Amino acid sequence: MKTRYPRPLDDRALNTDQSYQKISLMSRLCRLSKICYTLNMNKKLYILIFSLAIVLAIGFCVNLKYSSGGVNNQITPTLEPSPLITDQPTNIVFSPTTLPTTEPQIPNSYLIENFPFQSQAPFANWDQLHDEACEEASLILTYYYINGKMLNADEMENQIQKMVQWEIENWGGHKDLTIEKTSNLAKSFYGLSNFEIKNNITIDDIKKEVSAGHPVIVPTAGRLLGNPNFRSPGPVYHMVVVIGFSGNTMIVQDVGTRNGNHYQYNEKILYNAIHDWVGSADNIETGQKTMLIFQKN
Repeated sequence: MKTRYPRPLDDRALNTDQSYQKISLMSRLCRLSKICYTLNMNKKLYILIFSLAIVLAIGFCVNLKYSSGGVNNQITPTLEPSPLITDQPTNIVFSPTTLPTTEPQIPNSYLIENFPFQSQAPFANWDQLHDEACEEASLILTYYYINGKMLNADEMENQIQKMVQWEIENWGGHKDLTIEKTSNLAKSFYGLSNFEIKNNITIDDIKKEVSAGHPVIVPTAGRLLGNPNFRSPGPVYHMVVVIGFSGNTMIVQDVGTRNGNHYQYNEKILYNAIHDWVGSADNIETGQKTMLIFQKN
Protein backbone atom coordinates (compact mmCIF):
# COMPACT_ATOMS: atom_id res chain seq x y z
CA MET A 1 0.00 0.00 0.00
CA LYS A 2 1.30 3.39 -0.97
CA THR A 3 1.81 5.79 1.81
CA ARG A 4 0.33 9.27 1.34
CA TYR A 5 1.91 12.29 2.78
CA PRO A 6 0.20 15.60 3.31
CA ARG A 7 0.54 17.88 0.43
CA PRO A 8 2.89 20.65 1.31
CA LEU A 9 1.65 24.15 0.96
CA ASP A 10 3.00 25.92 -1.92
CA ASP A 11 4.35 29.41 -1.72
CA ARG A 12 1.23 30.84 -3.21
CA ALA A 13 -1.07 29.39 -0.63
CA LEU A 14 1.28 30.45 2.15
CA ASN A 15 1.39 33.97 0.90
CA THR A 16 -2.41 34.07 0.70
CA ASP A 17 -2.79 32.95 4.32
CA GLN A 18 -0.25 35.42 5.56
CA SER A 19 -1.98 38.16 3.62
CA TYR A 20 -5.26 37.24 5.26
CA GLN A 21 -3.68 37.34 8.68
CA LYS A 22 -2.15 40.67 7.91
CA ILE A 23 -5.49 42.03 6.75
CA SER A 24 -7.19 40.63 9.85
CA LEU A 25 -4.53 42.14 12.08
CA MET A 26 -4.78 45.44 10.30
CA SER A 27 -8.52 45.35 10.71
CA ARG A 28 -8.21 44.69 14.41
CA LEU A 29 -5.61 47.39 14.76
CA CYS A 30 -7.91 49.77 12.95
CA ARG A 31 -10.79 48.92 15.19
CA LEU A 32 -8.57 49.29 18.25
CA SER A 33 -7.34 52.58 16.90
CA LYS A 34 -10.91 53.79 16.46
CA ILE A 35 -11.78 52.68 19.99
CA CYS A 36 -8.72 54.38 21.41
CA TYR A 37 -9.49 57.47 19.36
CA THR A 38 -13.05 57.47 20.66
CA LEU A 39 -11.88 56.95 24.21
CA ASN A 40 -9.28 59.63 23.85
CA MET A 41 -11.83 62.07 22.51
CA ASN A 42 -14.23 61.29 25.37
CA LYS A 43 -11.43 61.78 27.88
CA LYS A 44 -10.51 65.11 26.37
CA LEU A 45 -14.14 66.16 26.34
CA TYR A 46 -14.50 65.14 29.99
CA ILE A 47 -11.34 67.02 30.94
CA LEU A 48 -12.58 70.05 29.00
CA ILE A 49 -15.99 70.02 30.67
CA PHE A 50 -14.46 69.48 34.14
CA SER A 51 -11.98 72.32 33.59
CA LEU A 52 -14.77 74.59 32.42
CA ALA A 53 -16.80 73.76 35.56
CA ILE A 54 -13.83 74.63 37.78
CA VAL A 55 -13.36 77.94 35.96
CA LEU A 56 -17.05 78.77 36.34
CA ALA A 57 -16.97 77.88 40.06
CA ILE A 58 -13.91 80.06 40.65
CA GLY A 59 -15.51 82.89 38.71
CA PHE A 60 -18.72 82.59 40.77
CA CYS A 61 -16.79 82.71 44.05
CA VAL A 62 -14.74 85.70 42.93
CA ASN A 63 -17.87 87.47 41.76
CA LEU A 64 -19.63 86.75 45.10
CA LYS A 65 -16.61 88.06 47.00
CA TYR A 66 -16.25 91.35 45.13
CA SER A 67 -19.74 92.02 43.81
CA SER A 68 -20.63 94.43 46.69
CA GLY A 69 -17.33 96.26 46.54
CA GLY A 70 -16.06 94.93 49.85
CA VAL A 71 -13.97 92.15 51.13
CA ASN A 72 -15.44 89.27 53.05
CA ASN A 73 -19.01 90.03 52.03
CA GLN A 74 -20.56 87.54 54.42
CA ILE A 75 -23.86 87.76 56.25
CA THR A 76 -23.00 88.81 59.78
CA PRO A 77 -25.19 89.96 62.70
CA THR A 78 -25.93 93.67 62.64
CA LEU A 79 -24.17 95.45 65.50
CA GLU A 80 -24.99 98.94 66.71
CA PRO A 81 -22.03 101.28 66.30
CA SER A 82 -20.24 102.18 69.51
CA PRO A 83 -20.55 105.82 70.57
CA LEU A 84 -17.56 107.94 69.78
CA ILE A 85 -15.63 109.23 72.75
CA THR A 86 -15.01 112.94 72.35
CA ASP A 87 -13.82 115.74 74.53
CA GLN A 88 -17.01 117.70 73.90
CA PRO A 89 -19.58 117.76 76.73
CA THR A 90 -22.68 115.74 76.07
CA ASN A 91 -26.10 116.60 77.45
CA ILE A 92 -27.31 113.43 79.08
CA VAL A 93 -30.93 113.26 80.17
CA PHE A 94 -31.62 110.93 83.06
CA SER A 95 -35.13 109.74 83.75
CA PRO A 96 -36.20 110.41 87.33
CA THR A 97 -35.83 107.47 89.66
CA THR A 98 -37.82 107.14 92.83
CA LEU A 99 -35.60 105.84 95.59
CA PRO A 100 -37.13 104.01 98.48
CA THR A 101 -37.33 106.14 101.56
CA THR A 102 -35.77 104.82 104.72
CA GLU A 103 -37.21 105.43 108.17
CA PRO A 104 -34.84 107.08 110.63
CA GLN A 105 -33.47 104.69 113.19
CA ILE A 106 -34.77 105.14 116.73
CA PRO A 107 -31.92 105.35 119.26
CA ASN A 108 -32.07 103.35 122.44
CA SER A 109 -32.32 106.53 124.50
CA TYR A 110 -32.79 110.24 123.99
CA LEU A 111 -33.52 113.29 126.15
CA ILE A 112 -34.45 116.83 125.17
CA GLU A 113 -32.13 118.87 127.36
CA ASN A 114 -32.90 122.07 129.26
CA PHE A 115 -36.63 121.59 129.24
CA PRO A 116 -38.25 123.77 131.95
CA PHE A 117 -40.53 122.43 134.65
CA GLN A 118 -43.14 123.77 137.02
CA SER A 119 -46.26 121.96 138.20
CA GLN A 120 -49.76 123.14 137.31
CA ALA A 121 -50.10 124.31 140.92
CA PRO A 122 -46.70 126.01 141.40
CA PHE A 123 -47.58 127.13 144.91
CA ALA A 124 -49.40 123.90 145.81
CA ASN A 125 -52.79 125.60 145.59
CA TRP A 126 -54.91 122.73 144.29
CA ASP A 127 -58.15 124.63 143.83
CA GLN A 128 -60.53 123.95 140.97
CA LEU A 129 -58.71 126.30 138.59
CA HIS A 130 -55.32 124.66 139.13
CA ASP A 131 -56.77 121.19 139.34
CA GLU A 132 -58.01 121.60 135.76
CA ALA A 133 -54.94 123.41 134.43
CA CYS A 134 -52.81 120.49 133.15
CA GLU A 135 -53.44 121.43 129.50
CA GLU A 136 -52.41 125.04 130.07
CA ALA A 137 -49.38 124.08 132.18
CA SER A 138 -48.11 121.59 129.59
CA LEU A 139 -48.45 124.21 126.85
CA ILE A 140 -46.63 126.85 128.95
CA LEU A 141 -43.65 124.52 129.51
CA THR A 142 -43.43 123.83 125.79
CA TYR A 143 -43.70 127.51 124.83
CA TYR A 144 -40.89 128.48 127.19
CA TYR A 145 -38.69 125.67 125.89
CA ILE A 146 -39.24 126.70 122.26
CA ASN A 147 -38.29 130.28 123.09
CA GLY A 148 -35.40 129.32 125.35
CA LYS A 149 -36.80 131.12 128.37
CA MET A 150 -36.40 130.36 132.07
CA LEU A 151 -39.56 129.56 133.99
CA ASN A 152 -39.98 130.00 137.71
CA ALA A 153 -43.02 129.48 139.94
CA ASP A 154 -44.12 133.12 139.78
CA GLU A 155 -44.01 133.19 135.98
CA MET A 156 -45.81 129.87 135.79
CA GLU A 157 -48.62 131.10 138.02
CA ASN A 158 -48.87 134.34 136.08
CA GLN A 159 -49.12 132.52 132.73
CA ILE A 160 -51.74 130.08 134.01
CA GLN A 161 -53.95 132.90 135.27
CA LYS A 162 -53.69 134.87 132.03
CA MET A 163 -54.36 131.85 129.85
CA VAL A 164 -57.36 130.66 131.84
CA GLN A 165 -58.83 134.16 131.74
CA TRP A 166 -58.38 134.31 127.96
CA GLU A 167 -60.16 130.97 127.54
CA ILE A 168 -63.09 132.05 129.70
CA GLU A 169 -63.44 135.26 127.74
CA ASN A 170 -63.14 133.62 124.30
CA TRP A 171 -64.43 130.09 124.81
CA GLY A 172 -66.56 130.38 127.95
CA GLY A 173 -64.36 127.99 130.00
CA HIS A 174 -61.05 126.16 130.21
CA LYS A 175 -61.87 122.66 131.43
CA ASP A 176 -60.90 119.41 129.66
CA LEU A 177 -59.36 120.64 126.40
CA THR A 178 -59.02 118.12 123.57
CA ILE A 179 -55.73 117.88 121.73
CA GLU A 180 -57.19 119.96 118.89
CA LYS A 181 -58.44 122.62 121.31
CA THR A 182 -54.99 122.71 122.91
CA SER A 183 -53.40 123.32 119.50
CA ASN A 184 -55.87 126.16 118.91
CA LEU A 185 -54.84 127.66 122.26
CA ALA A 186 -51.16 127.45 121.24
CA LYS A 187 -51.92 129.35 118.07
CA SER A 188 -54.36 131.88 119.47
CA PHE A 189 -52.72 132.70 122.80
CA TYR A 190 -49.01 132.27 121.98
CA GLY A 191 -49.02 132.66 118.20
CA LEU A 192 -47.34 129.31 117.68
CA SER A 193 -47.70 127.69 114.27
CA ASN A 194 -44.97 125.10 113.96
CA PHE A 195 -46.91 122.15 115.36
CA GLU A 196 -48.76 119.11 114.10
CA ILE A 197 -51.38 116.67 115.33
CA LYS A 198 -50.99 112.97 114.56
CA ASN A 199 -53.65 110.38 115.27
CA ASN A 200 -53.63 106.59 115.65
CA ILE A 201 -50.07 106.72 116.91
CA THR A 202 -47.75 104.04 118.25
CA ILE A 203 -45.13 104.31 120.96
CA ASP A 204 -42.47 104.33 118.24
CA ASP A 205 -44.15 107.33 116.61
CA ILE A 206 -43.65 109.23 119.87
CA LYS A 207 -40.03 108.11 120.12
CA LYS A 208 -39.28 109.17 116.55
CA GLU A 209 -40.52 112.68 117.18
CA VAL A 210 -38.77 113.03 120.53
CA SER A 211 -35.48 111.71 119.11
CA ALA A 212 -35.77 114.45 116.47
CA GLY A 213 -35.86 117.03 119.29
CA HIS A 214 -39.62 117.60 119.14
CA PRO A 215 -41.50 117.77 122.45
CA VAL A 216 -44.79 115.88 122.32
CA ILE A 217 -47.93 116.60 124.35
CA VAL A 218 -50.15 113.55 124.83
CA PRO A 219 -53.64 113.42 126.39
CA THR A 220 -54.28 110.56 128.80
CA ALA A 221 -56.87 108.84 130.92
CA GLY A 222 -54.99 110.01 134.03
CA ARG A 223 -56.00 107.24 136.37
CA LEU A 224 -54.50 104.63 134.03
CA LEU A 225 -51.08 106.15 134.62
CA GLY A 226 -51.01 104.90 138.18
CA ASN A 227 -48.84 107.78 139.42
CA PRO A 228 -48.59 107.48 143.22
CA ASN A 229 -47.98 111.23 143.51
CA PHE A 230 -51.49 112.08 142.32
CA ARG A 231 -54.12 112.85 144.89
CA SER A 232 -56.38 109.82 145.08
CA PRO A 233 -58.04 108.67 142.90
CA GLY A 234 -56.13 110.78 140.36
CA PRO A 235 -57.35 112.93 137.45
CA VAL A 236 -59.86 111.48 135.01
CA TYR A 237 -58.24 113.41 132.17
CA HIS A 238 -54.62 114.54 132.16
CA MET A 239 -51.88 115.83 129.83
CA VAL A 240 -48.11 115.33 129.99
CA VAL A 241 -45.16 116.42 127.82
CA VAL A 242 -42.93 113.61 126.55
CA ILE A 243 -39.31 114.79 126.32
CA GLY A 244 -37.28 111.57 126.30
CA PHE A 245 -36.98 107.82 126.65
CA SER A 246 -34.50 105.16 127.64
CA GLY A 247 -35.18 101.62 126.52
CA ASN A 248 -38.80 100.90 127.42
CA THR A 249 -39.04 103.85 129.82
CA MET A 250 -40.64 107.11 128.73
CA ILE A 251 -39.48 110.39 130.31
CA VAL A 252 -42.10 113.11 130.71
CA GLN A 253 -42.73 116.45 132.32
CA ASP A 254 -45.79 115.60 134.42
CA VAL A 255 -47.32 118.86 135.64
CA GLY A 256 -49.77 116.95 137.87
CA THR A 257 -47.20 116.63 140.65
CA ARG A 258 -44.34 118.67 142.05
CA ASN A 259 -42.23 115.54 141.51
CA GLY A 260 -43.06 115.50 137.84
CA ASN A 261 -39.72 116.75 136.46
CA HIS A 262 -38.28 113.98 134.22
CA TYR A 263 -40.90 111.59 135.56
CA GLN A 264 -40.60 108.05 134.21
CA TYR A 265 -43.41 105.82 132.99
CA ASN A 266 -43.13 102.37 131.51
CA GLU A 267 -43.87 102.77 127.80
CA LYS A 268 -46.71 100.23 127.90
CA ILE A 269 -48.41 102.03 130.81
CA LEU A 270 -48.10 105.41 129.13
CA TYR A 271 -49.25 104.17 125.75
CA ASN A 272 -52.19 102.32 127.25
CA ALA A 273 -53.26 105.52 129.03
CA ILE A 274 -53.16 107.75 125.92
CA HIS A 275 -56.73 108.79 125.07
CA ASP A 276 -58.11 112.07 123.84
CA TRP A 277 -61.02 113.71 125.62
CA VAL A 278 -64.38 112.57 124.24
CA GLY A 279 -66.67 114.70 126.43
CA SER A 280 -67.37 112.33 129.29
CA ALA A 281 -65.43 110.62 132.06
CA ASP A 282 -67.47 107.47 131.56
CA ASN A 283 -66.04 106.75 128.08
CA ILE A 284 -62.64 108.40 128.38
CA GLU A 285 -60.93 105.15 127.38
CA THR A 286 -62.59 105.26 123.96
CA GLY A 287 -60.69 108.40 122.97
CA GLN A 288 -58.22 108.00 120.11
CA LYS A 289 -54.49 107.79 120.56
CA THR A 290 -53.13 111.12 119.41
CA MET A 291 -50.29 113.55 120.02
CA LEU A 292 -49.44 117.22 119.52
CA ILE A 293 -45.91 117.68 118.16
CA PHE A 294 -43.98 120.95 118.45
CA GLN A 295 -40.88 122.13 116.66
CA LYS A 296 -38.71 125.13 117.31
CA ASN A 297 -39.40 127.98 114.87
